[in-house]
Amino acid sequence: MLGLLSTIAARGVRVRENTVYTRESTGKLLRESIGLDTLSPTCLPYSLVVAQGVVADTLEDNLRGRSHAVDYNFELLDYVWESGNFSLWPVQAFLKNHSTGTMESWHAYYILGCDGEASTVRQGAFIGLEDHGVENVWAIADLSADTTFPDIKRRSVVKSVHGTCILGPSTEDMVRVITPLTPDFLGSIDSHEYSMCSTDLKDYRLLPPTTLLGSLQSRFRAVLSPWVFNIEGVSWMARYYNTKRLAIHFSDSAQRVFLIGDACHTHSPLTNQNMNTGMMDAHNLSWKLALVLRGLASPSLLATYEIERRPLAQQLISFDAKVDEIICLPPNSPAVYEGFHDFEDGTILPAAAVSNTLQEPLKPGKRLLPVTLTRHIDGNEVNMLDEMQSDGCFHLLVFAGETLASRVFASLSMYLASPDSPLTVFSSPQLVDLYLIHTCNHFAGSLPDLPEPFPRWSHRVYEDSGGKAHASIGVNPKFGALVLVRPDGHVAVVTYPDDGRGIMEFLRKFLLSSSAVDLDRNIPSGHGEGMIT
Repeated sequence: MLGLLSTIAARGVRVRENTVYTRESTGKLLRESIGLDTLSPTCLPYSLVVAQGVVADTLEDNLRGRSHAVDYNFELLDYVWESGNFSLWPVQAFLKNHSTGTMESWHAYYILGCDGEASTVRQGAFIGLEDHGVENVWAIADLSADTTFPDIKRRSVVKSVHGTCILGPSTEDMVRVITPLTPDFLGSIDSHEYSMCSTDLKDYRLLPPTTLLGSLQSRFRAVLSPWVFNIEGVSWMARYYNTKRLAIHFSDSAQRVFLIGDACHTHSPLTNQNMNTGMMDAHNLSWKLALVLRGLASPSLLATYEIERRPLAQQLISFDAKVDEIICLPPNSPAVYEGFHDFEDGTILPAAAVSNTLQEPLKPGKRLLPVTLTRHIDGNEVNMLDEMQSDGCFHLLVFAGETLASRVFASLSMYLASPDSPLTVFSSPQLVDLYLIHTCNHFAGSLPDLPEPFPRWSHRVYEDSGGKAHASIGVNPKFGALVLVRPDGHVAVVTYPDDGRGIMEFLRKFLLSSSAVDLDRNIPSGHGEGMIT
């Protein structure tokens, strides 16, 4: 991984639990439910609330440390492209340099459209949008508040005849509030008073009811009564117009122009998935582009981006509509509030760059679950996911269980050490690395005594004490399993230990062997060349 979690987490807020409140016929506000905010097994058993700007700044700092940078002075005006030989520059982009005021022409292999809902890149590729539902208007704000509401440190949905409010902790000891704005509500506000009140306002309790913030203050008080809720300050506030839209395609027919994030799917802020989904789009595409640009994979691999990500965007939009419906239902209406946990973005992919064989929880398309192991070489306890670096490699995990002394393991070892093994065929550069997880006592064995090729990967041999990891992912330690994990952390293939050739058959669908790769092919990088994002 990039090792940025601690930096980002230090500036965020952990949310572990959520609550739902409704008002009874007697007028009393009743806490209807309380539960965990994160139900899926993950390394971090909580939701992390952090400003998008913090994430962006952290990623850009990391990029600068690698001698790269994002230049915001350029505006894409238009582009043209032509089909032809892959070694040519098929895309010509026309940009305005706002720092100099000049027009520039750049040539590139690809254009990645990360340019939001009004995407110039999408329009240039003539890719249309599908509308999914009517436009909703929401108010979102980070506030400081004097309140007696008991669950202000939890994510809470509060419903009453006065409206619905979603509250939760935000950064810098603020409260994030979200509430739908109905036409009647908006009609009560002066048209020139939609903007946020000045942060110099001395007493937020005196907000005029004709201002947006003043109207929201009145709503919060009414919805949360008898608890006190007085706004004392505003960090930021916005009206969010949400129309759920989905691009008809996520790339052009030539696989030269790709759309990412809001450029190809838009949804409400309620599910807290907007930035997450866009980053997962980028991760899915980036490792594939990296392999193709280096001549290590067939360009046909890029077609799996839309195959995998568009159904997930559709799933998110459907989930988003379900949440809208739950939030907008009158109080005490039957609703499945567990619906907030239904969508686990990025944990499942349709069958594209995966091979579907086994069932839950170790299922191709899903992420590998976090498991704790003892590293053989030094005895330290480690998390398996932390051990798998995000370096563009496929990870071949041998879950050997109790089989280290078996003929099956000996046969697998011979195959993995052979010239026909993916470890050998894709070794220059190394595109597949190796991990061995067993249930034997690591004190009783010596790493050099393992058959080849495992001694060469001695830093990636682990004991699964008591077989807990094998059990948690559904592998019988008496038989074991082979698991191939993609560079983006998704399981690609699950098969039996005697089917190493099945792993190779899968990889040959898109990876190119060292003998077929021209590692000296000229892919310039620098101003005006390469990829435009």
